[in-house]
Formats: sequence, structure tokens, C-alpha cells
Amino acid sequence: MTAIFVLAEQTLGAGRRLTCPSMKSDMMVEQVADVAAAVYRRTDEVSILLARAITREVRLYGAVAAVPFDLIAEACAANLRAIFGAIAAGGDFNVAAASRLGVQRACDGVPLSSVMEAYRVGFRRAWEVIADEVATRPYLNGDALGMLTAKLLTAQDVFTGAMAAGYRQEQSSRAVGDETQRSALIDALIHGRLFERCSLWEAADYLRMPSTGPFVVIAADAAWSRMDALPDIETKLRSLDVSSAWRVLPDVHVGIVHIKTDRHLAAVLAAVSRVAIGRVGVSARFGDLRDTAGALRQARVTLRGRADPGSLVSMFDGSILATAAVSAPEVMIDVASPVMECFADLGDDEREVLFETFRAWQDHDGSMRTAGEMLFCHPNTVRYRLHRIEERTGRSLTRPRDIAELCLVFEVHRRLMS
Repeated sequence: MTAIFVLAEQTLGAGRRLTCPSMKSDMMVEQVADVAAAVYRRTDEVSILLARAITREVRLYGAVAAVPFDLIAEACAANLRAIFGAIAAGGDFNVAAASRLGVQRACDGVPLSSVMEAYRVGFRRAWEVIADEVATRPYLNGDALGMLTAKLLTAQDVFTGAMAAGYRQEQSSRAVGDETQRSALIDALIHGRLFERCSLWEAADYLRMPSTGPFVVIAADAAWSRMDALPDIETKLRSLDVSSAWRVLPDVHVGIVHIKTDRHLAAVLAAVSRVAIGRVGVSARFGDLRDTAGALRQARVTLRGRADPGSLVSMFDGSILATAAVSAPEVMIDVASPVMECFADLGDDEREVLFETFRAWQDHDGSMRTAGEMLFCHPNTVRYRLHRIEERTGRSLTRPRDIAELCLVFEVHRRLMS
């Protein structure tokens, strides 16, 4: 704004004043209206002058195809008509053109700072056009130019403000719309309905994630807490250069996370561990977003299963046993339940001792000695406990088929039934 006043002072000379009592006279109003009407009639010509100045002085507008010259000139013309038409008629400014322009530039992705700079350049060039018009009228004094300058400065404030308001409103509307679409896509992914809505590429674009993996699904227990199960986790992962998309369901806070490397995975698990309020289950890695629903089942099962010692976060290990256990949860529970009922008459502690012994024996390649060391007991004690399991289940740990069945049953119990 001050630039226009400086230009006005240079034109008028140091001895002239911009305001005086005569500004209020009918003659002064008529002179101002006459100049404004003249500029209004030259709208097509002046809009080209303004557009050239904007493309020359505003870096982004000068970039190839950033904002086409015809659109710049068209916007200048719309604003010129609204401004000088109102000044000529002595009416109020209609800022609809400025509001529309703000919306359009927001849709085009032009930064607001660049649009405001374009307005500043355009209004300065418009004042120069006014000064030239005044100079062609010897009967006009500096007071007329002063009044026109004041009106143009008011227009600059009003039109720039309307443009910025339109821009911000459109940005907000688009952000809300994008977030709604993003939430809908996450729902479609986790419920296996993605391709009823859009393509893989479109989904990844809306989620602001790569279209190819590897990914993991994270499920944090949210059923017991009114707070976020993983507060501000998306922002924290973004700071680690990790893309993710999150959705809060009634019982879990679910995230689809892109994992570039093992180092990224370790960083993600560490970040989740730091902010987690309750238990967290993590799926095995998968490569296709279409597999998200299955990965969520893995994460949920891991969340419900036995927690890893000393950590709230447990990751699905992807083993054949684990995969078999969770692939058809209802079927697996039906299959495992009769075997587990063989231990129903035992107390909880006694039952847990037997199960823990079997897991130790399994995890250490069937070695009685190593399992005993891990359980702080004699190998014969391990042997006795395993024999009790054989007696109760009617299966022998010397027969491969029976071993396979017991391993699967105990895996189902650990992941789905405990």
C-alpha cells in the first residue's frame, strides 16, 4: 500500500496535499468518476498490462504453464470492472470476482503468498494507469489523484482480503473432503472392499502412501480407553520419514504403515512402544494394499495373544504355525478346543506349567536338557511333564503327525484362546 502513496507523492510533487476540503465537492466526485469510467472502458487493454506485470514480477506466475497468461488477464479484467465500475458509480465494491479467484487458485494449488503478491503488483500497475489518465486532464489537480489513490488503496485491502478468505475457505473444504475420502478408503482397505471404490493407485494417492509395499498393519487396543491408543502417532512416524494412514475403530486404533527397510521397521516399533497406552499387535509384512484386511486379522490376533515379555508391542512372526493358527480362527478354535478340554480339570497354575514346558521343549528343538535349563528344572522333570501331556491328549511325542497336531493346537491356544 505504501508504495502507491510514494508514487502518488512523486507525481503530485512535494508541495501538494493528498487530501483537502475540496475533495468533498460535487465537482471532485464527478472528476474522480470520470477517470474511473475511462479506466473501466479500457478494461481489456489494462488487464493485459497488469497480466504482463504480474508474469514479469511474480516468480511462480512467470513459470511455464504455472498459471496461463489468459487466466491471469481474465482475472485482472474481472477485478478491474468490479473496482472501477464501483468508483465510477459511487457504489460499494462487489468482491465476488476476488472470492472466486481465491477459490480457483486454491484449486490450482498456487501458494497464497504468490496470489497476494500478484494482487500487490496488479494494484500498483493499476495506480500507474490512473496517474496516466489524470495526467491527460490538465484541469485536474492533485486532489483528484489523492481521492482516487485512497479509493484504490481501500479496494486493495477489500479485494485482497476477499481473495484470501475464498482461498482459505476452499483449502479448508478440500482438506475436510480429502480427510473424509481418506477415512473411507482406510475403511475399505481394512474391510477388504477397496476395489469396489477405486484403483490401487488412486487409493495410495489419497492415503499419501506408496502403492507398493512392504507394509504392516498396526492395531492398538482402544476399547478400554477414551484417549487415543497411540497419541499423535502419524505425525511422529512422519518425522521418521515413514508414511502411514490411521483409523480409529470402536475397539482398536488401526494403522497401515509403509516399511522401507528393517531399520524403518525397528524405528516404527520403537516409536509405537514409546507412545502406546495399551497392548499393540503388529502384522507380518505384506506387499499389496489389497491384503490389508488379512494383515489386520493378524494384528488383531497378535493383540489378543500372549504379550512379549517386557513390551506392550507384539509382532506376528509369520511362521507356518502362526499363519495356520490365524488363517481360519473359528475353525482352528473348534479343532483345538477338544484337546484343550483334556486339561480342563487342572488348576490354572498346573495347566500353565505343562503348557510352558511344551513350548520350551518345542522352541529348543526337542532338547530335554536345554528346555530344563530354560525352566530351571531337571531334564527328567521335563520328560515327566511331557509324558503327562501325552497321557491326557492321547498323542505321542514320538510320532511326527501327533507332534505336528500338538504344536498347532498349542499355537492356536496361545494366539486365540489364552
